[in-house]
Amino acid sequence: MWKRLRVLASCSMLLVASGALADDKAAKKASDSGVRRDPKGIKGISPFWEAVKKGDSAFTARDFDGAIVAYREAITAEPQNALGHYRAGEAQIAKGDLKEAEAAFESGLRFVGNDSMLKAKLDFAVADLGERKKAYDDAIAKWTEYETFTTAQPDAKGYPATGTERKKVVETWKKVSADALEVKARIDKRLKEADDAVRKSSK
Repeated sequence: MWKRLRVLASCSMLLVASGALADDKAAKKASDSGVRRDPKGIKGISPFWEAVKKGDSAFTARDFDGAIVAYREAITAEPQNALGHYRAGEAQIAKGDLKEAEAAFESGLRFVGNDSMLKAKLDFAVADLGERKKAYDDAIAKWTEYETFTTAQPDAKGYPATGTERKKVVETWKKVSADALEVKARIDKRLKEADDAVRKSSK
């Protein structure tokens, strides 16, 4: 009888000890992560910043789809925070989806408010996107906006000279593109004339 009670007591002590050990492991894991969460972002990381951090890590690892998912989580948490839209746009460009990038940047500009540094980044991104799309007139207009804004707002930490230089480059590309179209039109015309001549001579 006593022997049996001692065995039961030992078993219950082992169960208590193993439960305590599991609790200690869970507590240690939470402590090791060092993450303090706070929806308001005062006493810990907010859901928005946690999602942005996750997106940044995925972006650095070149997991652009993962980054986009994380940045969309950030946007869901704070839809009117322009930073989430800006980061999502950058990830979309890296993925090669220029249409989605443009939509993200436009949303960012809608919500940017008085954040002059982020406004400068968004203006730069939109102008650069115009170049990538070969929408040369739009790109020139956007680089002018960037140049004007960063000149008027020194606290934006932008580089007005970049706008000036990029406009020169875009103007050059625009001219090269127009010249190429003219050359192509002349070649097409001569080929057609040659074909017509061959048809007439074969009659």
